[in-house]
Amino acid sequence: MRLLLCVVVLLSACATSGTIPSRMGMTFNELYGQVARTNCGWLEMVSAKGDILVYRVALSGPGCNRKIFFSFQDDQLVKTEQEQ
Repeated sequence: MRLLLCVVVLLSACATSGTIPSRMGMTFNELYGQVARTNCGWLEMVSAKGDILVYRVALSGPGCNRKIFFSFQDDQLVKTEQEQ
């Protein structure tokens, strides 16, 4: 039982310190929650053109890549891209 508990705790720690899980179609609030759970702070807007809003994570640190940009249209994730 202790071994199982240790494995669960270890997996939880890995899940919160890894990269931000995202998928096309997720809402802004879903991604915002993922960012908070990975201890990357919040999402900050970097541009707005028409109805496309682009964000990145606010904090740098383990699992927090500020060079990944998340594009939203009508509150849904439509594109992710990494700065070169």
